[in-house]
Amino acid sequence: MKKILTIMLTAVLVLTACGKEETVESGRERIREERTEAGGEEPAEDSKKESDKSEDAGKEQKSGEDEKDTGKQTDEPADSGASAEANESFSDRANADTWTGSIKELSEGDVAPDFTAELVNGSSFRLSDHDDKVVLINFWATWCGPCVREMPAFEMLMNDNMDGFELVCVNCMDDKDTVDSFVKDAGYGFNIAYDTDGRIETYYPTDGIPYTLIVDHGIISKIYVGAMDAETQYREYKAAIEEAMR
Repeated sequence: MKKILTIMLTAVLVLTACGKEETVESGRERIREERTEAGGEEPAEDSKKESDKSEDAGKEQKSGEDEKDTGKQTDEPADSGASAEANESFSDRANADTWTGSIKELSEGDVAPDFTAELVNGSSFRLSDHDDKVVLINFWATWCGPCVREMPAFEMLMNDNMDGFELVCVNCMDDKDTVDSFVKDAGYGFNIAYDTDGRIETYYPTDGIPYTLIVDHGIISKIYVGAMDAETQYREYKAAIEEAMR
């Protein structure tokens, strides 16, 4: 009887232990499954976030490109308008040869009045023939001390042999013999023009001489009244010419 009870008690203990082992193993399995499920969800979420970021970056880049394109389209009409305005200004250009166009005090940005002048060397100079260049126009007289002092500056500028540059010094109503004698004594070789009747001077009114203008492709870019010594004026004019040529 005791043996039977002992066997039965042993069986009960074995079954209970097995049940606990199954319960622990079952719990472990459940935990592993939960961890696996949790681990699978997190990478998926991260992937989604990265995808969203890429999409947003793409949209921002496209938006930036669109803005650039819009800017380019906006610039083109502005250039066209400026070109049309310049063409209109040249169509109304004053001309000293024909006494046409308005006579006014000139300002930087104005179209330089056209003229044709006889040069001391026997040739002629027409301003509009040089509208593709930067031109220095100087008004002077033999009796003007500052005019005479700065004239070596023009010789130095011409000796620089700058491409796309021309100059002409227009004498203000001295007679031809006086101008010829002055040029011969000084030995100048640059363009010096007569204006014995004052017609050219009339279209370039000024309160005093020397009066010098830098004309950039037909448009006045700089105006100077008065002058210092030749070296100072050379440096100043050279800087203005180079700026206009950029």
